[in-house]
Amino acid sequence: MAGDWIKMRGNLWDDPRIASLCDATDQPEAMIIGGLYWLWAMADQHTEDGTLPGLTLKAIDRKTGVPGLGSALADIDWLQVVDGGVMVPRFDEHNGASAKRRCQEAKRKAGVRKESASDADKKRTPSGAREREELKPSHTPPADDSEPAGADNPDAPIALSLEWQPDQKALKAYAARAGLPLDAFTPDAVSPFVLHHEPRGQVRTHREWTADLVRWVQRDRVNASRVVPLNRARASPGKQELNHEDTSWADGEGV
Repeated sequence: MAGDWIKMRGNLWDDPRIASLCDATDQPEAMIIGGLYWLWAMADQHTEDGTLPGLTLKAIDRKTGVPGLGSALADIDWLQVVDGGVMVPRFDEHNGASAKRRCQEAKRKAGVRKESASDADKKRTPSGAREREELKPSHTPPADDSEPAGADNPDAPIALSLEWQPDQKALKAYAARAGLPLDAFTPDAVSPFVLHHEPRGQVRTHREWTADLVRWVQRDRVNASRVVPLNRARASPGKQELNHEDTSWADGEGV
């Protein structure tokens, strides 16, 4: 016994093959669909593969009260005559335990999709735009063997934590574009960047943070190149350099 229900399509009434069965038997749709219900329900109760030994086309006509239904079903390949009985073709696609499981699974998935769509509608603002959920940065340090936040997905939005490290693939590409060597991104170079942005709680993707780091280091290197050490400064043309060891002023010399 496969179960106490069978699967029937909601649009079966308007199927053109139902119309052909009505024409062949000179019966209305209600009689034809009622006869099909008996046939499919009986097969669901008594067979697992659609084969019904001992059942004849004449018996189908008698049990359904629709003369000629058995032959009409065979003509449209909804029934096949086999040795010792009849068979419902493709029975396992629409009936039986496996077909019912597939039907229930499809219904469950449809319910999940409907529920997800309903939740999405609830999160929409009056203008129709979805509200962006607040992303709260976590300041809990990860375990020693865990990867930095966002490392598994460079496009995931994150807030910088004190343990943040740049995405190496993106870093290599951005550094090459900026003309910077990878060895420029030492812990001493990354730490000021993290310490500057971590308290702000800003949210960007892991890839965007990496690009910002490259610009940060590039700017620091440019600024450093512009600084001229005091001990290397040269005197202006036409002016005598200051001699800090000259003490003649104290002896009244040179006046």
